[in-house]
Amino acid sequence: MSIFMAMQAALMATVAVGFAGALLAWRERPKPGSVSLTILLAGQCWWSSTLLFRVRASGIQEKILWTDVTWIGVAVLPVAWLFFSLSYTGYSEYVRKEYMLLASAIPVLTIVLGPTNEMHHLLYTDSVLLDYGGRAIIDRTPGPWFWVIAYYTYLLGLLGAIPLVSFVSSDLSIFQAQSVALLAGLVVPWVTNVAHLLGALPTSGIDPTPIAFSLSAVLFLGGLTQFRLLGTNPAPIRPARQLLFDQIEDGLVILDMDSHIININEPAAEAVGSAPSDLLGRSLDDAIPQLEDFDETQSGRTVLRPDGGPASFDVSVSEIRDPRGQMIGRVLSLHDVSEYLRQQQRLAVLNRVFRHNVRTNTQVILSQIEYLTEHNSEEHAKKAEENLVEINELSDRIRTILEIFEREREDPQPIRVENTTQDCLGTMKAEYPDASISYDGCETSAYVDRVFDDVFRNVVRNALEHNTNPEPEVWIDVECEDDAVDVTVTDNGPGIDDEEVALLSEGTETPLKHGSGLGLALIIWGVEFAGGNVTFDENEPHGTTVSVELPKLSGTG
Repeated sequence: MSIFMAMQAALMATVAVGFAGALLAWRERPKPGSVSLTILLAGQCWWSSTLLFRVRASGIQEKILWTDVTWIGVAVLPVAWLFFSLSYTGYSEYVRKEYMLLASAIPVLTIVLGPTNEMHHLLYTDSVLLDYGGRAIIDRTPGPWFWVIAYYTYLLGLLGAIPLVSFVSSDLSIFQAQSVALLAGLVVPWVTNVAHLLGALPTSGIDPTPIAFSLSAVLFLGGLTQFRLLGTNPAPIRPARQLLFDQIEDGLVILDMDSHIININEPAAEAVGSAPSDLLGRSLDDAIPQLEDFDETQSGRTVLRPDGGPASFDVSVSEIRDPRGQMIGRVLSLHDVSEYLRQQQRLAVLNRVFRHNVRTNTQVILSQIEYLTEHNSEEHAKKAEENLVEINELSDRIRTILEIFEREREDPQPIRVENTTQDCLGTMKAEYPDASISYDGCETSAYVDRVFDDVFRNVVRNALEHNTNPEPEVWIDVECEDDAVDVTVTDNGPGIDDEEVALLSEGTETPLKHGSGLGLALIIWGVEFAGGNVTFDENEPHGTTVSVELPKLSGTG
């Protein structure tokens, strides 16, 4: 069998194998890389088919025609390879129409230059027929654009190979096998084409690269059938990592070796009150000055409070190392511990009240009982009773606070503001008949979270219970806005100690500072759980103004 017959047989086999591979790849749609692999194998079939027709053609014009249309398959191959590799390895952010059009510019121009070569001679400067063993073979002298498309083809082949290399050492053996098969399918025709261009192959002037693609097609077929090339592939790995980076609740900041921010997710940017685009490229000290004195050895103990806001974050650091163990960067993790710290604060307040108030009342009761055993004094008996009542009231408030803690885990339950305030006012007027209580309510029905019942009762009770004015007065004003309810309670009493409010916000005490009870705590925590705001201001010349704002809820009744 002559070399020409052998090559024709090989080309027909190449077309058959490539066509089978293309059908299998097409059936795998819409799996990542399936369409690109189909186009790649179709391009290989086109190249092999046109070469087969060119070998069989006898006249120079016919051979030139088949050479020119061959460029369709040749130009398609490198672009299809690149985007198949990007899809397969998970670089889907680059598999976009604009990038495809950009990568296809030179190949498309090459396809146009083929049939019009006689006008410009950019692809070939000359074409002659040569005789090889009685067979006419066309010999075309490459022009400048020939080398442009040749080098461009090698470039896209290299760019497509780079993402695959990392999976050769994958811990998952199937990815290793797939990557080796794909890289071999690239290298074999690549090396064959280079050897042909250098004149190192005895192929009688015929480019054997399409025949080398028969091995590539076999390797791709093996990958599709034996290694589940498109069924089990690493495409989800990179998007999943990015998804975790973007959607993880913790803030993540990636730093280079010079502590410049090279990536940051939304939670981290929100924690410092900036957009990610405003932080990228800046040094850590400049972008997040609160971490200027961050000590890596104290990882997990540094608490970040951006701009003095209510949110607090534990900051920890992890080193990023390359496969050789060399550190190439760091990752800062910002874990929101605001709720944890708030719980600590609440427990500190409860602990303070138990240690101070309960202990004090218990000591008083014991001393009164001791006195009563000897003197049977009605005055001391009444004092002991008052202390017991105070302990009972304290117990009721603690129970209410614990119930509020439990409600925090539940969905908001609306109550009608007018019903709650009127019910409370009836109770307070009965308990404090000597006090003057003025009320100005809203005209429309409004609903808020049911925690308002406990909050409002305690605000009014505090205004009356601790009012030492000979003529105690309380003014209540309720305003219903579009999305919120504003309640203002003003009294003419002695006012609230600023130190008491500070203790509730700080959650700490010293031997010289003690909180008097849980009334304020219940108000502050209840409003906080309902997503509202509360402020305490002085009422000139005497008294306190407590302003509560709660978000409106939808409700009926």
